[in-house]
Amino acid sequence: MPIKEENNFGEITISETVLRDITYKTVEKFMKEEKIYNEKIEKDLSKNIKIVHNEDDSLSLNLKIPAKYGENIVEFSKKVQKSIKEELEKMSEIFITNVDITIESLEYINMGEEIEENPENDYSEEYEEEKDEEDDQKGSE
Repeated sequence: MPIKEENNFGEITISETVLRDITYKTVEKFMKEEKIYNEKIEKDLSKNIKIVHNEDDSLSLNLKIPAKYGENIVEFSKKVQKSIKEELEKMSEIFITNVDITIESLEYINMGEEIEENPENDYSEEYEEEKDEEDDQKGSE
């Protein structure tokens, strides 16, 4: 649902697509600054942004995003909320009632991969190689 405002010069309409794009770019920038932006986030982000037009002409947003592994999830989420709210209000002059965040996964800093899918965390093969080397050394003694 587009946002409309009338003034002395005429009418201004801001489409939901524009509001979604502002939100997308704000989250994208934030994730890049946090060094956790990757192709999966890029692909999923646009479908994980929901905008609700409230009766009082304010907006509510619902987002599903990953958080950075090792950082306080609540503080991380608060920073995202603040960033989105400030950017949308600055660019559109529309009051944002709330920005609801759902954290659905965790991302490693600089690696940009989900924890569950990160092969670099599978130390079993490396451990087995070290163990084999130790066994070989013991056998040589």
